[in-house]
Amino acid sequence: MSVDFDLLRTLHRMHRQLADIEQRLRKGPLQVKIATQNEASFAAALDDTKNRQKENRLATDRKQMTMNEREAKVEDMKAKLNTAASNKEFQLLKDRIAADEQASSVLADEIFEMLERQDVIDQEVVAATENLEKSKVEKKKIVDRVTEESKVLQEERARVAGELAENEKKLPMDVKTDYRRRADAKGEDVLAETDAVTCGNCQVHLTAQMKASLLMNEILFCQGCGALYYLKEGVTAK
Repeated sequence: MSVDFDLLRTLHRMHRQLADIEQRLRKGPLQVKIATQNEASFAAALDDTKNRQKENRLATDRKQMTMNEREAKVEDMKAKLNTAASNKEFQLLKDRIAADEQASSVLADEIFEMLERQDVIDQEVVAATENLEKSKVEKKKIVDRVTEESKVLQEERARVAGELAENEKKLPMDVKTDYRRRADAKGEDVLAETDAVTCGNCQVHLTAQMKASLLMNEILFCQGCGALYYLKEGVTAK
């Protein structure tokens, strides 16, 4: 039975349109997923920075408290110098005062470094917050765009699928069932353009008998991929 190659070209074009639409529909949610992951990553970075900010502040406060306690202790020992019962006790107090003052000096340097670190971390928190807010704005833009594009694409898919179904009705009865089964399994690859030399899908070479069949516009399926053949426009089987 012969078949209209122009009809097959039209069907293949529509199958390809549907495949492209489906690919674009799948791409949208992937973009939203990536944007969501980016937002989660920035949120995690902000939490981590805030934790470091809190830990450094608490550590600084603890050192400051320790230094205050040591300074109060030093002042107390200095007051006791005037009431020392002996030279030995006096010298012992002097040595302890010197040691504590030295320790307080080291602690003061550590506190100063931690305060400087706090300034840096505070700036990092500001930057991390800005990054998170930007990612939220960007995600919303992507979600809005994908939602709108998806609506348009779904309408386009319905239109093309309707036109495809109408054109499929024009196929010869003898090929409809086989075509439908293969289309359900292979999608756009249910059809293949050929230059009468090789299959446009799998590059399998056509035999002389297959070329003769194409010359007579006969229904012909590829022996390699199973696609329904149609001749490329402007090409005649030789």
